Amino acid sequence: MPSEHEAPSFSPTKSIATISSKPRYSSQFVSHGETPRVHSVTAVAITDAVVRSFWYGGTREGAQDVAIYASEFDAKAVVWSKPEMLVDRSAAQRDLHRYIRKLGNPVIYRSSDTELWLFYVSVSVGGWAGSSINLMISNDLGTSWQATKRLVTSPFFNISTLVKGPGFKYRDGTVGLPVYHEFIGKFGELLRLDEDGNLLDKIRLSSGDNSLQPVIIPMDDLRASGFMRYAGEFPRRVLNFHSNDGGASWSSPAKSALPNPNAAVSVIKLVGGELLMAFNNSEDGREDLTLAVSKNQGRDWQVAAALEQGVSDSESREHEYSYPWLLQSPDGTIHLLYTWNKERIRHVLFNRAWLDGQITADGVAS
Repeated sequence: MPSEHEAPSFSPTKSIATISSKPRYSSQFVSHGETPRVHSVTAVAITDAVVRSFWYGGTREGAQDVAIYASEFDAKAVVWSKPEMLVDRSAAQRDLHRYIRKLGNPVIYRSSDTELWLFYVSVSVGGWAGSSINLMISNDLGTSWQATKRLVTSPFFNISTLVKGPGFKYRDGTVGLPVYHEFIGKFGELLRLDEDGNLLDKIRLSSGDNSLQPVIIPMDDLRASGFMRYAGEFPRRVLNFHSNDGGASWSSPAKSALPNPNAAVSVIKLVGGELLMAFNNSEDGREDLTLAVSKNQGRDWQVAAALEQGVSDSESREHEYSYPWLLQSPDGTIHLLYTWNKERIRHVLFNRAWLDGQITADGVAS
């Protein structure tokens, strides 16, 4: 059943001007083995020339030495800065005045011209099902950060809330933050936060035990397209849902034509209104990372390019290219960051001219 919710209209991202028609593509690593394992990168454009990224790293996922790391990309020099630790368990415990067992997914959101919000997951007891979401705010675009505060998303235990998708703004200045739960069931929710990051209300986006990690893209004042990771039985497909009334109600998630191996997807709106998705183009593995474009709000897709296609190597190592994060700089440059074999964070940079050149007529999914 569709969900009904009283909410203001959306405030879509302003159009970005593309400045070059010459195809451009490059790639490099953001991290270089500072920690044995890394995962779940998030990034934001500060200017045409600067992108800031954040991820978590440690000896393994869920280990007590996992911390949130940050790095800055200089587009003029085409180089990433040396990663620096932003927050670890000790810092989180100090700010939150509670025991923290492990840290997880960070998500960055630019709330104004000068302010960044960094959400990240923490667990005090148990596994990821016992997660809470925390918020750090920077008033100088990431040069310095205020103390972490815990988001209160439930009046009871305030657990089992995780974040992966980017936030977006409503026309009244409040912020929408897609989140998900893994306790008992697996389902998506949408939080609405005030300008200080406090919870105003929330709404269910799905039910059951097979949908998580929602991503929502406002298309105009009233319409938004949403996508979710699917954790159910075969056939496994990316789930999509939508709102046509500014977020007052949302359709029930339905399977799209795009495969999904129980893995996160990333989606952004390009100049002209098309959607660009980065996803694992398989039902049962994360070794294929692909780009696809939709011209009708996600109903149909054209496969544009396979960026990673894992093949068995001499050590028979399992390849994984996952948890993508897309963004577009003010000059139109598109950035894709993702987990590379859980060992590195990789950055791919390209423009619209390159992307258009990759789309072929036989890559249609509908």
